[in-house]
Amino acid sequence: MTLLAQPLERLLALGDLGRAPAGAVVGVHTPARRSVAAGGWAVLPTQESDGVPMTRDTWLDWASVTKVAATTLLLLLLSDAGELDLDQPVARQVPGFAGGGRERVTVTHLLTHTSGLAAWEPLYCRATDVAAATAAVVGLPLVSAPGEVRRYSDLGLVLAGHVVERVTGLDLPTAFRRHVAAPLGLSLRLGPVPAVWAATSADSDVVEQVMVARGEPYPVEASPEDFAGWRGTPVRGDTHDGNAAHAFGGAAGHAGLFGQAADLLALGAALCDGTLLAPATLEAAAHPTPADPTQGLGLRLLERPGPHGAPVTWLWHGGFTGTVWALEPRSGTVVAGGATRLHGTTGPLRTRPSASRGPGPLAGLATGEQIRDVVLAAAHPPKETSR
Repeated sequence: MTLLAQPLERLLALGDLGRAPAGAVVGVHTPARRSVAAGGWAVLPTQESDGVPMTRDTWLDWASVTKVAATTLLLLLLSDAGELDLDQPVARQVPGFAGGGRERVTVTHLLTHTSGLAAWEPLYCRATDVAAATAAVVGLPLVSAPGEVRRYSDLGLVLAGHVVERVTGLDLPTAFRRHVAAPLGLSLRLGPVPAVWAATSADSDVVEQVMVARGEPYPVEASPEDFAGWRGTPVRGDTHDGNAAHAFGGAAGHAGLFGQAADLLALGAALCDGTLLAPATLEAAAHPTPADPTQGLGLRLLERPGPHGAPVTWLWHGGFTGTVWALEPRSGTVVAGGATRLHGTTGPLRTRPSASRGPGPLAGLATGEQIRDVVLAAAHPPKETSR
């Protein structure tokens, strides 16, 4: 039995009865070894299809891991190169983002989720092309003063991705390819990608359909009838996130990264050993923000016992599709993986998504925290004891 067999089994067993993830992948990199294990289904079998097993080569939709592995990293690289001051107002790069206190918002505010922007709204209900969706984000008002509170914001990271585009003169997928993936020889890319490469990330758009219909967990002014493009079939190769898929052509600063777990391990290793980013820059990014001691620049901070009992700090981020990526720079340890918790569990679109206040499509599913804890534990498996 491999060292990753147990965490893989744990991932596949998460969730309530009948609500387990379809498939799972877990990978660990240390200076001494790199290994990846996979199990379950990339595409569940049906009466019409035999299904596709999950393998180590299967590409995942990494969802919000994009925020750190792509957008935050690109901004840190631009800062390292002297092309961007993270503490300057966003308005210097995006002149339309001003007024109502927005002229005081910095790139650092965006990355630490303290910009004062709202958490989320379905931009695709009012814009389904990149230019109009970008203009909508640039025109968003603040809901709190910059720097006062941490409010996890997809919208803030969408704007951060636009800052990358303004500084580089490239669209975000091209900037990521030129500045991150190509120099490291990685196949990671911002989506969409060919369906045959990828695991199914969700059964349909039902999660966001119900979010819009019920205004939960974020109150919104839109209704499901404001959007005609809901996907009623399994999402595979296209980005699950609605704003990325429907408003930004497949990727934005908050979501859209696709790739194999092994490539996320390699990316983390390049950060740990200083290949890609100056060690001092990564160390600064791991400094807690005053508004939340668990939030760095893009990266989340989590203290856990290390292999010898002493605490270590993981720099990490999760993705809504059930993914997680984390690194521990002092030891050079990286983990990447997840469980496709939205496939085979969330179901088709609902004919009356707001009619019932009963359980939503996420009820009984594995949580992001549960998946994170299993993947992190894979880095330090318990030692076998002799009998």
